[in-house]
Amino acid sequence: MGRKTTDPASRPRPENGSAAVRVPGAIVRSEQGRDRFRTFAVIALDPENTTAPLVIADGRLHPKAQRKHKNPAHLSLVGMPVESDRKRLTEGAEDGEIAEICSRYEKLPGNGKSPLDKRDQNVL
Repeated sequence: MGRKTTDPASRPRPENGSAAVRVPGAIVRSEQGRDRFRTFAVIALDPENTTAPLVIADGRLHPKAQRKHKNPAHLSLVGMPVESDRKRLTEGAEDGEIAEICSRYEKLPGNGKSPLDKRDQNVL
């Protein structure tokens, strides 16, 4: 017998909150790549880029001038900032403001995968 084909709509969705990650102003953590475990802000969406439609920045490693495109499957949602911060992020915050907003979320308890989480547990 041949393989059964399944409708793509019936496949299970990833549990990393990728739908919420697609909201400009969201604070996300990179789960893949050389910037793994870093905290970023979603500053825009690029619908023309089908593989990496999210435009992210952290104000330090990736300032607005060197913003990064990232695939939402490689990100996890950390949190949604208050409305005033979200508005600043989407309407052109400076690098210092982006770094300050992202740094607030770096201190939140992680998912146990970060080297910082292991240091706090004295596992290193």
